[in-house]
Formats: sequence, C-alpha cells, structure tokens
Amino acid sequence: MGSSSAASAQVMGGGIKPDMGIALFTPAMTEDMEITGPLSATFWVSSSSEDMDLFITMRHFDEAGQEIMETGQQGAPVPVAKGWLRVSHRELDQEKTLPYRPYHQHQRRLWLTPGEIVQVDVEIWPTSMVFKKGHRMRLDVQPRDGVGSASYMHYHADYNTGTNTIYAGGKYESYILLPVIPKS
Repeated sequence: MGSSSAASAQVMGGGIKPDMGIALFTPAMTEDMEITGPLSATFWVSSSSEDMDLFITMRHFDEAGQEIMETGQQGAPVPVAKGWLRVSHRELDQEKTLPYRPYHQHQRRLWLTPGEIVQVDVEIWPTSMVFKKGHRMRLDVQPRDGVGSASYMHYHADYNTGTNTIYAGGKYESYILLPVIPKS
C-alpha cells in the first residue's frame, strides 16, 4: 500500500482463519487521507492446484480498532471496496489495460502449473473514502468472498483446495495502487 501516510503494511491475523487468506494493515494514519477513484492490486502468486481465486476487500478501522462500514447500494453495510479474479483468467488486454484498471480478456484459461509463480492484476471497484488521522486501512486477500459479500456470493469451484501462496518483495513485488487525493 503506498502513500506518505501508509507506506508499509503488516501481516496480521485480524479475524481471518489462517487457511483462509491474509490481512494486511497499514500503520495508523499520521494525517487525514482521501482515496477517491479506481484501485488495483498486483500480486505474484502460486498454487499447488491448477487454479485459484483471489478476493480482495479494502476495509477501514478507527483508532479503537472498530471497523467503519458504509451503506451499500442495497442498503446493507459494506466495506470500502472489493475486487476479485480467478487466476486462470489473468490474461490482460494490453490495449485496454490502464495502470489503475486491468482489463482481462476472458478468452481462454491460463491454467497454473503447481508451484509456478505468476503475476496477477486485480481490478478493485472505485471508491471514495477519507481515512481520518489515527485510522487504518486493512486489505484482506482471501480465496472466498469476504465481509460485505452477502448479496452477491460467487460460485466456488474446487480451485481453493490446494496451498495458495502470495509472494512479496524483491523480483516479486506485490502491491496495491491507491488513488490518494492530495490536500489542496
């Protein structure tokens, strides 16, 4: 996660079962920060199976560690933003893809070879949120729908039966692109 107020992330359990993904928290914001626009995440992943699902949930926590939910289009509480991709559909249309909006072709399946490390770009729906000083962002990366998904659960095949790995650092730099609005 990148910005002057949120330059690093910590891996923390945060209520996710160990076999159901990871939770990455930013440090507490040192000043108010507005995020408005489309988001995207780039991960380097591998699996012991031929495919895997990535469900991304951007969440907002106050100084006391309480989650701040917003009201979604159907009136239910929702997190800041969500994105998802079945890794076999990772092929990008290079002419339509933008840095903040990966455009997937969905023309063929690019099956994984067990242990093969591949780059995956995941579109995350646009959002507009102000994280107040002292608040934290949390990014959940899971193999299934997470918090705020009750009204549109996805069909899950048996792609998440293997061991899925996310790589970070060095030549496998995984990151999230955030549209931080500068203070005027």
